[in-house]
Amino acid sequence: MITGYYCTNIFSEKAEELIEFYTQILEIPIIKADDDNTNGVYFGFFENVPMICIWDCKKCNVEPTGHQSFVFYTPNLDSTIEQMKKKGVVLPDAIRYDWGTYEVRLNDIDGNEIVVVEFV
Repeated sequence: MITGYYCTNIFSEKAEELIEFYTQILEIPIIKADDDNTNGVYFGFFENVPMICIWDCKKCNVEPTGHQSFVFYTPNLDSTIEQMKKKGVVLPDAIRYDWGTYEVRLNDIDGNEIVVVEFV
């Protein structure tokens, strides 16, 4: 039976650029790499918890994955938005929702949705 959740795989035709987006723009740490730093790269904040893994679909000989939606937490959304804008990221206005989140949504270079949320 299933005993845990390991990771979400993204098979991308632009794996190197996507890896750069997650490491340089979002500043998500690389936990490990199965192949090299362009394929089989796992992102996260702690070992042994669910991660995002980016694979080069050309190296793996598979089709690109469909779009995903990833939600990341920040303790200060306004500060995070300013840091991302300094890196050249164009962002929509952040929205404060009645259910208790303050968030901004953007897409990575493959069209995956990135939600950055501050719980208020």
